Formats: sequence, C-alpha cells, structure tokens
Amino acid sequence: MKKTLLAAVAGLSIAFTATPAAAQDDVTAAELEALSGMFGDMFGSAEPLTEEQTARVPAAMLVVAKLFPEGTYAKMMDETMRPMFEGMFGGMMGGPGIALGQLTGLSPSQLANVEQDKLVEALQLLDPQAEERNRAVGEMTINIISDVVVEIEPAYRAGLARAYAIRFTEEELTELSTYFATPVGSKYAAESFLVFADPQVMSTMNEMMPTVMEKLPDMMGSISEIAEQYGEGRKFSTLSADEQAQLASLLGVTRDELAASEPATADGFE
Repeated sequence: MKKTLLAAVAGLSIAFTATPAAAQDDVTAAELEALSGMFGDMFGSAEPLTEEQTARVPAAMLVVAKLFPEGTYAKMMDETMRPMFEGMFGGMMGGPGIALGQLTGLSPSQLANVEQDKLVEALQLLDPQAEERNRAVGEMTINIISDVVVEIEPAYRAGLARAYAIRFTEEELTELSTYFATPVGSKYAAESFLVFADPQVMSTMNEMMPTVMEKLPDMMGSISEIAEQYGEGRKFSTLSADEQAQLASLLGVTRDELAASEPATADGFE
C-alpha cells in the first residue's frame, strides 16, 4: 500500500530514479500491475456519442487539426518538458538526504539538521555514481515519455474531436474553422496547447509550493482528526482464530504467513 501510494503521487519515473537498484527489487510485478490498473481506471470511461454528435466529428476533426496539429506533443516535449525533466533529474531528484536515508536507514529527522555540503559529501562516499546514474536514468525516462506521448497523439487528437463534437454545434465548428483559416487564427490555434506548457506558465507552479507548505500542518492535523474519528483498521493478531482462518482463506495464504507479514500499524504506514 505504501509503495503504491508513493508511486501514484510521485510517478514511477521519479520513484525509480531516487531509489537504489537493490531497493527497487521490493516493487513486485503484482504491485506494478495494481498501479497500472489504478491509473487505467482513474479517468473513468466516456459515454458513447449520439448519432447527431457522431455526425459532427468530421467538422470537429478540421478544428482539431488546427488546434492540435501533428507533432504537437513532440514539440512540447522538446521545447518545454525536456529541459524541466533534465533540471529535476540532473539535480539528483529529492536531494542527497533521501538517498542517504535509504542507504543508511537514518530517518529524515536525523538528517534534517545536517548541512547540505556534508550530505553531498556523505552520499559521494557511499554512492559516488549517484548523480551520474540519476542523469542516465533521467535521460532514459525522458526518451520513454517522449516516445509514449508521440505514440498516443493520434488517439488524443481523436478524443479531442469527439469532445468538440459534443460541445459545439455544426455551425460553431464551421465558424471556428473559418477563424482558424485567418493568419491570427491559425497562429492562435497552433500555439494554444503549447502555451500551457510555456516556461512563463510552468514557472508559476513554483509559487504554489510555499502556500502548500503553509497549509501542510493544517492538512496533517485534519488527517489526524479524521483518523481518530473513524478509528484504525484491525491487525491480524487482533482477530479471533476463526477470523484469522477466514482471512487466510480469502487471501490464499497461511495464517503463519499473515502473522509474519503483519505491519507495525494496521495500515502498514510505519
């Protein structure tokens, strides 16, 4: 559960970049399959188009061809996302403290007051190839993501066309096509998606972090209140003998296996 939630928040690429190779073995095929299934279902499924909406798809495709021309994703990756990823991976994702914690077993609180240059020196002592490895993994990750977005672009364009066919009438789609045929309309259409990934826009996300950090204590306090309100889940050792046998049967494991794998807390987060 803990690995899956962390992977969902941080993304698989970040999780693997910041994790030593030996620790990556702990992420099982079953966990990856579960994570894949979670992401596969997280956006839900779309309702089928009506006959009237389907009839508008060709007109919508003309609009999408202007708004999202072929190669848009590749251009976005090269111009904006690649420099951003290179900056993250090149700076050793998460900083040396995370890697040192994994290598030494020291908690974040134990490393919190250690000066940054000492953390870097300590990591260099334990893992001198950490930065080079991160850059190599980062480059590999960027290339894979680039390949993926280019591969899914036709499907994304088709989805856009269906969305426009739902939200706009035939007359409105025709008006959009007419506007996009003008010089300024054509320029706007070609830049409309790219502008959302412009550094001027993306850099504003940095301004969000201080506010998020200010809210974090309140959020943690609210989580604690909710946890107290609803209580904790039960641990295997607190079940009756019959319940232990039932749980083992449901999960297809033995009672001894469940007893040996029991986490320190009911939710396994410590």
